[in-house]
Amino acid sequence: MRNNDLQTPIKKVMIWPNTGKKGMAFAVRQTADVIRGFGAEVLLSEHALELGIPQEGLKVYPQQKAMSEADFIIVLGGDGTILAMAPVAAPYQVPLLGVNLGHVGFMSEMEFPELRLVERIFTGDYTIDERMMLDVAVVRGGEIAFRSMSLNEAIIKTGSIFHISKLEILCDNEPVNVLHGDGAIIATPTGSTAYSLSAGGPVIEPSAENISMVPICPRAGQAKSYIFAPYREICVVPQFFNGAPIFVSCDGRQGFKLEDGDKIYISRAPFRTRLLRVKDNSFYSVLNEKLTVGHS
Repeated sequence: MRNNDLQTPIKKVMIWPNTGKKGMAFAVRQTADVIRGFGAEVLLSEHALELGIPQEGLKVYPQQKAMSEADFIIVLGGDGTILAMAPVAAPYQVPLLGVNLGHVGFMSEMEFPELRLVERIFTGDYTIDERMMLDVAVVRGGEIAFRSMSLNEAIIKTGSIFHISKLEILCDNEPVNVLHGDGAIIATPTGSTAYSLSAGGPVIEPSAENISMVPICPRAGQAKSYIFAPYREICVVPQFFNGAPIFVSCDGRQGFKLEDGDKIYISRAPFRTRLLRVKDNSFYSVLNEKLTVGHS
């Protein structure tokens, strides 16, 4: 497999660590040594200094400058780290190489002991897997009160375990349904194998680029899921009737509290997450492997 999308020779590689994981300082140093061994400079964002890493042999920049100069970014952590990084990196169109130091990594390309496979990127033996993202905007009083991009999903959910939510769903301004339950998950194909799958949603291969909506614990008789074309705009209008708060959250980040009259608009984002691949594993082989690991 060969892809000449990256500028050659590769000159600068950014390392983005999950600073909350144990042993990450060692992992960064090991990764930096490997990258320098291939003749490239190593860039770090200022946030990585929290790990107490000696700056010798490294270039530490503000986040935006590091991303704008990097040929690609090695993300050290797990799926959560990639999800946090995706909306930040997407506008720069810089590819991400996920190196898993977590538990089950669907999006990570390799485990940390396989780090030397990064050599394939330097020799041009790689592909770039482009994943659609969602643009999520909360409109309040005619203005945008909240906006975010997500690689996996947007979740609209009640903040009380004792109350259900009532959500009016529209597609391109046409009424679809009114959902009664714990909430709804609007997911990309990437997100279809995450919370959406646990809620009974379909698995969608990434190349399909559909948008799915899966009700969370819906009232009996309601549809279990909906699949929309990628060019559709989904609108969710929460109905406040029992005093329970309702939140919207993107990729597990802190929820934004909704108010009566808010409308959540969800559509395909103008940017994509670009994931570097150096193995020949198919989507379904990775899916089956990770699901087996996740249930072992």
